[in-house]
Amino acid sequence: MQIITLAAQKGGVGKTTLAVNLAVAAQASGIKTALFDLDPQESATAWSERRKADLPHVEPISARRLAQAIEAAGASGFELTIIDTPPAAGAEAAEAAQRADLVVIPCRPSLIDLDAIKRTAQLITSTGRAGLVVLNAAPPTATTLLDDARTLAGATGLRVAKGVLRERSAYRAAWPYGLGVMEHEPKGKAASEIALMLDTLLEELQSCTSASVKA
Repeated sequence: MQIITLAAQKGGVGKTTLAVNLAVAAQASGIKTALFDLDPQESATAWSERRKADLPHVEPISARRLAQAIEAAGASGFELTIIDTPPAAGAEAAEAAQRADLVVIPCRPSLIDLDAIKRTAQLITSTGRAGLVVLNAAPPTATTLLDDARTLAGATGLRVAKGVLRERSAYRAAWPYGLGVMEHEPKGKAASEIALMLDTLLEELQSCTSASVKA
């Protein structure tokens, strides 16, 4: 089983929205997926309670129970676990990062958000895990802004995903029904962007696995 942890020092970057949509996309592609909600606000859990589908499996847990939950998920045949952490690079995020094959750092392309990922970068460096910045909720027509954001994010020592997730109304529309954008608006731009981002992350996971085997 492979593990993706989403971590961000700053709140409001769309971390939980990205977590649930990646989980839905992975499950739709045939990957049995679990989403562990470490955020005390339990937003992902509340979203899942409005779903009619049983999968992806969403479960609120504490950092203390994380190792046990991961072991149980693997034993139950889950192929991918996504961990949604609280805002701030604290103990919960550190524990979740340590367990991950890949740490994803969602970041809006603004200076205040880019400044905030420096501490998250330090957290990932301390764990020795692979980290990838995902530019999220970008203005639909931004180009120069994204180029500047990539430069600033790269200056932290972290790699930046090639794809970009734009600000789309589909995310807000799908949320109250416990749906992902791929379910709510399968032919929409948001669904396409999420699918491409999932492909990117799965490729990253494959690279991480290959590197571990060689080591």
